[in-house]
Amino acid sequence: KDVCKSLSREQLERQKKIKNVVISNVPEAPPNVLGEQRAVHDVQYLCSDKVKMSQRDISTCFRAGRVRQDENGANKPRPLVVVLKSAETAKFWHNDGKGYKCDQHWINEDLCHADREAKFFARQERRKRVEQREKLIQQKNQVSSQNMMTT
Repeated sequence: KDVCKSLSREQLERQKKIKNVVISNVPEAPPNVLGEQRAVHDVQYLCSDKVKMSQRDISTCFRAGRVRQDENGANKPRPLVVVLKSAETAKFWHNDGKGYKCDQHWINEDLCHADREAKFFARQERRKRVEQREKLIQQKNQVSSQNMMTT
């Protein structure tokens, strides 16, 4: 019963996020800009030459997460969640889930927690396979160079 509830909750969350994209490295508005003007600042940035989104495609946007500092103590910009007017537009911008790099910004799909974990696990597994393959190639090269030296 709990598994069914969890699956239906994840499905609902996926449906809610189908029109969303998450953009990283979008500078935050200056501290003196408050409330609704912060969202206006973000939309203006998205429509600028940096990202080149069309304002007519954007429903709303908001920042996700808490403010964090980098190693120098400066505030890092929080990810910007952009709610677009259609799922097709969202799919275009996140390149069918592959991500899209625009200038210094990454545009990705807005994933639910379970999907984020699954993609993270898949990346970890892929990295392990690549490392194993590189070790095998390195071992083969060592064996072949040793064989060449003995002949």
